[in-house]
Amino acid sequence: MSKRRKREKETDLRRRRPRREERDVYLVVCEGETEKRYFDTMKRHPDVNLHTVHARKAKHPQRAAVVRSAAQARGDEYTQVWAVFDTDGEDVSEIVASATRQGVESAPSTPTFETWLLLHLRDHRAPLVDGDAAARVLRSALRTWDKGRTHFRDFAHGLQDACRRAERLPPGADPSTRVHALVRALLRR
Repeated sequence: MSKRRKREKETDLRRRRPRREERDVYLVVCEGETEKRYFDTMKRHPDVNLHTVHARKAKHPQRAAVVRSAAQARGDEYTQVWAVFDTDGEDVSEIVASATRQGVESAPSTPTFETWLLLHLRDHRAPLVDGDAAARVLRSALRTWDKGRTHFRDFAHGLQDACRRAERLPPGADPSTRVHALVRALLRR
């Protein structure tokens, strides 16, 4: 047998390097507990790889602190870093611009995150005015909802509807939200 044929028949016994498919990892910095609970429980979805942080700096509103925390946490280990916060009816364009300058995506909700939750259940376009009103309307749509026990599974069935409804709302209006952009990034939809 020639040397060439012998080499072809030999098995390469060198250890192969492990091949692991790289997954995108997202960091979501939340202003409130409701947002954190929603995204913490969303982690159980098989396609979602995210870390959540609750920015506890001061009482509400703490939008600037959320963006600051997100910018400080930015690093190579995250595909994207998001700041999720309530507008409480105020103009947050400067905070959104600041986030963008620092490489942070922002997902503000007007007036509060409950707007995003409500859009899972119904197409709501009437002004919500403030967080208390948003919570009342949400509770009327989902009687079992409680701010302290927000869970993604209670809203998962309406996720695609919520994304479509949120896209149709004018940015910065009451109601409005950009959480759909974050969810689409997480689920790549």
